[in-house]
Amino acid sequence: MDSVKVHLSYDDQLAKMLGRGLVTTDRPAAIAALKRIGYYPLSAYTYPFREPATEADLAAGRTRAEMFRDGATLEDALRLYEFDSKLRAVVLQALQEIEVGFATKVGYVLGKRAGDGHLRLDCLDATTASRLNSEGETAHAVWVRRYEKLRQDAKDEEYVKHHLLHYGGEIPIWVATGFMDFGCLIRLYSLMDKRDRKKIASELGLRGNGTDTLSRWLRALNILRNHCAHNNRIWNRATVDVPPKFADQVAPTHLRHLNELDNDQRQKIYLLLALTAHLDRAVNPSSTWAWSALPTQAKKFGNVGGMTLENTMGFPAGCV
Repeated sequence: MDSVKVHLSYDDQLAKMLGRGLVTTDRPAAIAALKRIGYYPLSAYTYPFREPATEADLAAGRTRAEMFRDGATLEDALRLYEFDSKLRAVVLQALQEIEVGFATKVGYVLGKRAGDGHLRLDCLDATTASRLNSEGETAHAVWVRRYEKLRQDAKDEEYVKHHLLHYGGEIPIWVATGFMDFGCLIRLYSLMDKRDRKKIASELGLRGNGTDTLSRWLRALNILRNHCAHNNRIWNRATVDVPPKFADQVAPTHLRHLNELDNDQRQKIYLLLALTAHLDRAVNPSSTWAWSALPTQAKKFGNVGGMTLENTMGFPAGCV
């Protein structure tokens, strides 16, 4: 048995789709789409148009049948692809603004304790930072290893070279946040002194004991950010690390409807978009993303083969 599938020409790739019942009204455009997007990336957008799985499909590990339902068109799949591509760009814009704003807050608050506060246990939450993993490493040591890798990767950046040259290699936290990725920043936040975490959470609109809630929100948004940055499908992707419900006194009133979403809705992207909108406004009060860029793109979805914002993305009825 061959271990690698046989290469298919673009004509053969299209024939495979059409042979399973997919329809196209423009063959040249379909071939052009396969050349531009690729068979498997495009297949992710044809998948929702397949028939439900039979018992044989389920036994073979498939969640959908290989045949497409009547009326399924490649043009509708391409509509989904184009919508998702533009949605990623819109969402990434806000997430990058959140990342920069969050990094600034971490650098400023921790920097008030010490320029090298990120490397000193006395500037962090000692209990959390000293917690051991299964290999006997402290949480802080694990974080420092990641930090040092990122610092090494950034050694040719002018601002890093400046500090290496003039300050004996010490890079203060408010500078170091510039080369930390979002995941590294979030992990550092979890190691910070509880009072510092609470201050940042408060500046981002979370009251009371909202630090754990903020951490869970940021973790989920970091995954979404990575999907956007790597051109992965997001419009109907199930959230794998769904932020839990929060206490009413923690989050502002305009987010409390999120606690009323059912379990199915909570796994869809609307929940993360609502959190993105809130945090984007928190770091940039003048941002119009929540009522301009996002709804403008969302409204373009319309109804694609019976799929809507409500039944595939978790939007509440009449939300946009």
